Amino acid sequence: MGASGRDSELLQFIEDATKNADQMQRRVLAEILSQNAHTEYLQRYGLAGCTYRESFKKKVPMVTYDDIKPEILRIANGDRSPILSSHPVSEFLT
Repeated sequence: MGASGRDSELLQFIEDATKNADQMQRRVLAEILSQNAHTEYLQRYGLAGCTYRESFKKKVPMVTYDDIKPEILRIANGDRSPILSSHPVSEFLT
């Protein structure tokens, strides 16, 4: 029993993604950084639209929930400015 065309495409995507995980992660991070370049959070660390993983690692520290809790509360309280994401946050799941 062979896989359908769509299933074959999905299987190929998974195979490619796992073979090239580092390249895939670089591309996804670059897209995230590009889409969110004008957020308060990334501007705070001086990325200025830079999409390089090395710059991100050097400039943006590891954080915990408590570190960004003030920003999360602002969003939860209705602030729709680009704080952590360039797209409006529409719900929080707990």
